[in-house]
Amino acid sequence: MKRNLILGALLSVALASCATTSEMPLAKNAVRLDTNASGLLFTSSAGAITMQKAAEATLRRGYTHFRIEQAQTATGSRFAGMNTYGSGTAQASVYGNSAYGSYSGSSFSTPVYAPTAQIGITVVMFHANEAGARGAFDAADVLAKKGKV
Repeated sequence: MKRNLILGALLSVALASCATTSEMPLAKNAVRLDTNASGLLFTSSAGAITMQKAAEATLRRGYTHFRIEQAQTATGSRFAGMNTYGSGTAQASVYGNSAYGSYSGSSFSTPVYAPTAQIGITVVMFHANEAGARGAFDAADVLAKKGKV
């Protein structure tokens, strides 16, 4: 029973896990990226996901390098569901043409919360020969190192 309770809680958290990134163009060479992640699997990788999206946006627009400005981060949790466990016993007795019964039961519920993370950045993009590219992230390198820590 305890194992089912734990598995149910883990399943609830896994189902409540996701990461989405929205992109808003600000200028020809700048975009705003906002990543919202929830669940154990995605909150720890929200920064890597945001960096990957910044590199992809840079290359998609024909630039090679990018800088991050106006970075904002936040963490928290949100309600993901309830994990409920119940048990009981029943007893019945028959006397002649009548049956008498009783039931005794109990249950408890535990709220399940999924961790959350929000990251917002402004990405300013440059061509390799521009002065702003010096010391900036190389978008191709960021994508090549994806998943390698």
